[in-house]
Amino acid sequence: MRLPGLRLMPTHSSAIQASARLVRDDDGQPIPRLAEQYLEREYLLSGTARRYAGPATGPATVLSDGHRYLTRIVARYPSDPELFSGRVVIEPFNTSTGLDRDVLWARAGSLLQVQGDAWIGVSARAASARRLKNLDPNRYDALDFSSNDLAWDVFEQLGRLVKQSGGSAVLPDLAVNHVYLGGYSQTGADTATFAMAFHAAARIGARPVYDGYFPASHAASVTPLASGTSWHPRFEIVAMRAVDVPVVQMETQTDVEGFVAELHPGHNYINPGGASVRRPDSDLLGDRYRLYEVAGAPHAARIPGCAGNGSDFPTSAFVRAALSVLFGWAEDGRTPPRAPRIALSIDDVVSVAELDEYGNAVGGVRSPFVDVPLSCYEVHSTPGPLCKLSGREAVLDADVLARCYGDASTYLSKFAASLDATIDAGFLLPLDRAALLASAAASAERAFAGGEASGLAG
Repeated sequence: MRLPGLRLMPTHSSAIQASARLVRDDDGQPIPRLAEQYLEREYLLSGTARRYAGPATGPATVLSDGHRYLTRIVARYPSDPELFSGRVVIEPFNTSTGLDRDVLWARAGSLLQVQGDAWIGVSARAASARRLKNLDPNRYDALDFSSNDLAWDVFEQLGRLVKQSGGSAVLPDLAVNHVYLGGYSQTGADTATFAMAFHAAARIGARPVYDGYFPASHAASVTPLASGTSWHPRFEIVAMRAVDVPVVQMETQTDVEGFVAELHPGHNYINPGGASVRRPDSDLLGDRYRLYEVAGAPHAARIPGCAGNGSDFPTSAFVRAALSVLFGWAEDGRTPPRAPRIALSIDDVVSVAELDEYGNAVGGVRSPFVDVPLSCYEVHSTPGPLCKLSGREAVLDADVLARCYGDASTYLSKFAASLDATIDAGFLLPLDRAALLASAAASAERAFAGGEASGLAG
């Protein structure tokens, strides 16, 4: 690949305006605010790209060349070069429910800002250009992204631009050392496809454009090389293939299982679970790979209109820890921990986790939430297909809590010990410890006071 006519320019005002603010997930987790020492700038990126055919695992065959595009990128980075880590995470914006959503940033932005990392979001769907024009015609009238199929060259060109320029083209006065591609859900599938089909050719001399990949919560799905203008492509179902840089894949229990949902009588939608395409972890030089299946974690903590009150399981904390594992593996050669897979009572295209006596999954990445349980975590809700991605939970019955812990103080002592063991194992981060303990204390106070109803609604 190359950088044919690539051009970067600010929008009317490069600072994000109120009318152009990104739409972020409301999954019950705190949205990371932009730190005082961080800047947020928006640019238009133009160039030409190819369209491809072939399997999502590669090899990719060029169908046509010279397709002009103009899309937008958003950069967040430290205003002081002395605070910059040298690390950049590039995330394709998720458009699965409407306007661009910075889903990975919503989960990991707090970690990135603590570390002094930069983040760049890129619009790479035909539907995104249309919706942005409707949102703010004056600002985005020039956007031109005729096909999703141009995204693969855009990802390569943007990564190359950031790395080759030392960051100066997008991140003024910052010296870039490492660049990563990552996404959550829809864009986790995009990340997996790019890694398998395009990484080998994406080189700056002998160096790879991307130093590692973080395809999170995409179940068994990867994005086809050709999907035209579809807002919801027909995903391909494959296992992650070997890549010669580290790949850390984190899957929630929702995504491990998959689901079946009735769209209308007699017609079901099947979302294959990640368990159907599992592969072994590897430490080989040309295949550094980890899969973390997080027991109890929902794909989304709560979705409006779904039964129940949602789930307080801190999925985002596990995302941050897994991303930190990727950085350490790629930059310092730190061999990451391994975790067992979630045990299954049904192992099929759509699977079902084996449950313990409290109704929580057996196996997978362990944590105090399932090893010192206060609740039963259900990772699918009702009604309708979208609710299958939403979590919900029910506090264990009072007699169970009394038998297991006696009182809130004993529960919190056991929780803290398990939390520290999870942190020591590398599956949660020390920076999240205080917040997780505070949340556990508040939940315990309500549960042992009988302030929460037991049982799953709906």
